[in-house]
Amino acid sequence: MTGKMMGPPDLPYLRKLLGHAWVEVEIVGESPAHPLGRLQKNAPNNPWVPYLEGLVKSILTDKRIKFVPKNLKRKLKSEYDSTIAEMESAVFLAEQGFVVTLEPTAPKKGPDILAEWEGIPYFVEIREAGFSWDENRIHSISKELFARLNTVPSIYSVAFTIGDGYVPNSPKLKAAMGVVIDALEVLKEKKLRSATLYYAHPNGKLLNPGGDLADSRGMILSAGGKQYQEIVEKADFVARFSHVGKEQAGTPATLFRKLKFPPEPVKTHERLKNMLMDKCSQLPKDSRNIILLEVSEQFMLSDFTVISALYGDLEVGFPQVSNPGEPVGEMITRRNERGFFGLTARVSAIVIHKRVINDSRIMSSWQVYPTNRANADTIRLSLAELKRFGDIEDRKHLSAEDAIKQRV
Repeated sequence: MTGKMMGPPDLPYLRKLLGHAWVEVEIVGESPAHPLGRLQKNAPNNPWVPYLEGLVKSILTDKRIKFVPKNLKRKLKSEYDSTIAEMESAVFLAEQGFVVTLEPTAPKKGPDILAEWEGIPYFVEIREAGFSWDENRIHSISKELFARLNTVPSIYSVAFTIGDGYVPNSPKLKAAMGVVIDALEVLKEKKLRSATLYYAHPNGKLLNPGGDLADSRGMILSAGGKQYQEIVEKADFVARFSHVGKEQAGTPATLFRKLKFPPEPVKTHERLKNMLMDKCSQLPKDSRNIILLEVSEQFMLSDFTVISALYGDLEVGFPQVSNPGEPVGEMITRRNERGFFGLTARVSAIVIHKRVINDSRIMSSWQVYPTNRANADTIRLSLAELKRFGDIEDRKHLSAEDAIKQRV
């Protein structure tokens, strides 16, 4: 499913589902409260409004999709992000040839989607990957910084490194951003090519232009002084400015988190595994069950993390030798099977969904990770079944056919 740019938003299908009066106020109005309306007001040419219009059109007109209009209407108004993920999945599965029912067990708890293929039911539970607290903090700070700098014309780009003490929408972060805006003015006035800003809340601020320090507006301080060293050592907000050659409508920026010392182990795969386990209770026993994981906001979620979470950690070893003089054989690698699939028989596959914006169009990819659980209590899907849910890539050997061959 791809979204296409449209002209001024007429939105006939959104109006049909959500009501003409509501759309006039909350999507195309002057002071909308709904996230989609705020986006439309700030960026009239955004791809999201026409994309959602296309999704609603598909759901309203595709006879393979069954749903309760009042429920979808309520969720689009109050649970916008998660509802889009459900709608995308429903449209994708219908396009693949499934007959799709949204919330098949409502009002009781149960899977988000029932997808049927020639009478065979598949139950699909959808989960946004979300963030850990710290990832959410970094993500929210990024959005706040970038939104502010996008309104500031300049000839510089900024690379931020921030510490743990900064949280979104805080006076501390706003104070730091004020210092950054002042620094951009100094850079322009001094015609500097590069500089580094050190900020230690509330009053420690120092701008180092290319390594040469000079006094200017109380921000560029003399080199070698005790105050300079203290600010640099205490600074937990650092901004590095680089000249980009010509003035732009906004100031481009990147954000890094300050590394901890000593480094702490990254356990994203454990969090992902636990997140998936929490979803198993929504799925019926002894059924073809799929968990669809929406990861579009997870820019730090690597394939290594996904594989470790699903199939276990990679272990390395060598074949046992019978005596000290025997040559050591080739290295052996295997998964320890303590991943998600090793812990449950209830899920036949995980599907990773990710959307990207390409040339003002929203594009989706769907990657299929089949279970590697060999127990008799596990329903494994055939290669044909797996391909209906997305791209299986190099995991074809985990299909039901190959599992039978391996047992034989």
